[in-house]
Amino acid sequence: MNRRASFRRRALRESWSVFESARSAGMKTAMRLCLGGAWVLLAASVAAEPPSSTPVGDIGAGSPCESIGEVRGLKLGGDGFLAVRAGPGSEHALLDKLGNGRRVYLCRGEGRWVSVLYPAPGSKDARCLAESADIGKYRGPCKSGWVHWSWIEIIAG
Repeated sequence: MNRRASFRRRALRESWSVFESARSAGMKTAMRLCLGGAWVLLAASVAAEPPSSTPVGDIGAGSPCESIGEVRGLKLGGDGFLAVRAGPGSEHALLDKLGNGRRVYLCRGEGRWVSVLYPAPGSKDARCLAESADIGKYRGPCKSGWVHWSWIEIIAG
């Protein structure tokens, strides 16, 4: 059983027990609040997990990689970098390392991973244009790869 399903079951079970107590006491307002809270918890747990595989920046007529993210939350005592991988998973080859504050273009999410494009350090062209969200087909001047969603904050798009 995954964590999200476990969280949903626990939230619904706890809300139901409060609901039963409130119903037996005849408190309609309390019942409504408990059920409303259960729905909020359920919605939050569903929203916490990104879709299995969808384009991230498919928002307009421009590049499919229009959304912009920023690397955030890397611990100073840890590795100090976000690994850019050849595919969506830690078993894929390490291609590059990104630090806190580095901006990337978000292309396609796959589970807890997202494909990204980003300019090479010192590059004069800071805009990475892709014709497809499939970075395997990308042949432009920018670097590309896959990073874990945990360290990316969407800042635009």
